Amino acid sequence: MKYEKKLWEEITNHRMMTIIVFVLILVIAIVIWTVSTASNVIVAGGSTSVAPIMNDITEQYKKKRGEDIVYNALGSAAALVGAQNGSYAFGFLSKDVNSTPKSGDNGANAQNLWNNKHVLRFVFARDYILLTYHLPNGCSLKKDPLTNKPIPLNFSAFFGGDGTKLIQKIYDHNITWGAAFKDQLVCSPSGRNSGFYTLTREAGSGTRDFFESGVIKTKIYSTDQVASSNGAMYQTLATTPGSIGYLSFSFIERVASDPQLGIQAVASVTGASNPKSELPYVYDDTAKTYDFNPDYSLVRPFTGIVNTVGKHFNKALEFIAWMLDPKPYDDYKKRGIPLAPDDAAYWYIHEGDQPLTHDDIYFLKYNNNTNFAINGNGTLPGWGMNKKYLSIWDYIIRQNPDYDHNYPVYKGTDEVSN
Repeated sequence: MKYEKKLWEEITNHRMMTIIVFVLILVIAIVIWTVSTASNVIVAGGSTSVAPIMNDITEQYKKKRGEDIVYNALGSAAALVGAQNGSYAFGFLSKDVNSTPKSGDNGANAQNLWNNKHVLRFVFARDYILLTYHLPNGCSLKKDPLTNKPIPLNFSAFFGGDGTKLIQKIYDHNITWGAAFKDQLVCSPSGRNSGFYTLTREAGSGTRDFFESGVIKTKIYSTDQVASSNGAMYQTLATTPGSIGYLSFSFIERVASDPQLGIQAVASVTGASNPKSELPYVYDDTAKTYDFNPDYSLVRPFTGIVNTVGKHFNKALEFIAWMLDPKPYDDYKKRGIPLAPDDAAYWYIHEGDQPLTHDDIYFLKYNNNTNFAINGNGTLPGWGMNKKYLSIWDYIIRQNPDYDHNYPVYKGTDEVSN
């Protein structure tokens, strides 16, 4: 019995679990690669948060081009493994891929991926993270005296600020609901003394990586339940009073319409440099929809990576060029031209994520031409890329010189204006 107990403790150790997850991903990726190499099907995989978008746009792309693309939602870690070993033509992560090398990152940053694995990175959309809670029994939110509507809970600045300190106490079970939000809640004695039921995502999740790097600022914390997807976390939040967790923006309509939660269950955040309390959404009273709030701070990129020496690279690049095209959303935001189902951006918004325009910081930083990324032209800093690196748009234009990329400011690697 002692041996079995010790073995179980070892297996449940966080590091051991991470290794097991990666081994399983590798085995699955090899099986997928074996199947895909016998056909012309383009195989991709990665983040579960990206899966709803991929289901939409791959179906639309098949209608447009007749190309089959299979997306395996096995988590962000699977995207890195699959793209590196060639089992995926491309993959998606619901987090950043660092631009500059860092010790101990296993080559997961852009420069190392390119140098060692012939893998490029790009960004196609941004996601807003919803800090979501279910108040304990016996507690209610204070109301706005003018509108009589509940005021959502507010966290101070994250990324190491007071909000980070508070969420650390919450996840370490060192604080009660009443003590954490004493000025924001009306509670009975039992409600005030209630503890938090904390939720996180599974190892390898990009959403979890963002939470640990940007919100709680540690990988060592206690949690009551590990949810295997956004949907699983949402279900637990909806049915568990006293719970707290985090969701992708794509779940905002479900949270808002849930009788046990409601839109007031999404917290606001006070920015580190802006004292104004910001919710992740702006409500459009005419359209009755929740739009993206550009001032909200808990935002992550949806990152793509593609293997440039893979069997299906040319076909994958055609798909990526279509899904990255910023002109439709640019026209929609600046000129009011409606989006159509033929535009990838149409489906991003449909699934609750924000596409990029030409002048979006993510588009400029990750998808612009190589010299821009190397030199940091304009007001942006350099990103540590050396001159061997080619951006995704370098490849798109070089592989398809006649492609109408709708990017008039693109100059190529040999012609960049300051």
